[in-house]
Amino acid sequence: MNQKEIKTITQEEFESFLSILKSRTGIIPRSSHRDGIKAFIERRIAEKNTSVPDFRNELLSDERLFTELVNESTVNETYFFREERQFAFLREKIFPSWKAKFGSMRMKIWSAACSYGEEPYSLALLAKASGVNVSITASDINSIVLEHCKNGLFLTSSIRQVDGVVFQDLLAPYKKDERTIQFSGEIKDCIRTQKINLSVIDSPETQLFLPKNQNIIFLRNVFIYFNQELRSRILRTIAGNCLAEDGILLVSMSEIAQLGSEIVPDSLEKLVDGSVFYFHKKETR
Repeated sequence: MNQKEIKTITQEEFESFLSILKSRTGIIPRSSHRDGIKAFIERRIAEKNTSVPDFRNELLSDERLFTELVNESTVNETYFFREERQFAFLREKIFPSWKAKFGSMRMKIWSAACSYGEEPYSLALLAKASGVNVSITASDINSIVLEHCKNGLFLTSSIRQVDGVVFQDLLAPYKKDERTIQFSGEIKDCIRTQKINLSVIDSPETQLFLPKNQNIIFLRNVFIYFNQELRSRILRTIAGNCLAEDGILLVSMSEIAQLGSEIVPDSLEKLVDGSVFYFHKKETR
């Protein structure tokens, strides 16, 4: 399409689209993403040969179109064993402790912003290698990435040559060729996908279906998109409704400083093991 056919939207129109995004997802796009989001909206309006009001109405009614907007507003790029120090912490401390206390009892893990699925599959592989029986819930607001996660087929571009490299041997049995990774039924069967919108995590409807009594929750690289009020609501709900006593919550190492005592509920204590910071749910008894 010729660039001249693209109509520039006004700042007021652009802000109205951002308002829709925030009201439905809680996402406040980073300043570095705003130009790209605006260009995406203008391009899609031109491709559809429609007006701004009609496109806005379509955005509200078409889930796939709205998902495209969400994708443009966030970074869905991830990779296997991202922030490998956290996975080393699980392998060296958490998984052995679980085995010593509970043997073959199933551990519950929630990957609460799983994107395409590299995180839950990394957890499944590490648990298998550690001899820990796991049930993993992989959730995201984006139904398209959840389908990808469910299929268990990945490109080797989801492997990094630095971060996560110490665990790459766990991926070797599932490499079909130089470009693709296909996980077996044994690995896929311990992962179930679920669409969850974290911006309404404390609504009565959402709370009915939230994963409960989770021993480990990964909630990484999402707090950067939320304001303090929503961060507080998410942490309060996770601590009160989702995390088991003595359970742990892991966020991205770059986000831990953003979660101060003013929004972290009293039931969660911030602990450190080496260079890994995490939240631990205190036992009440």
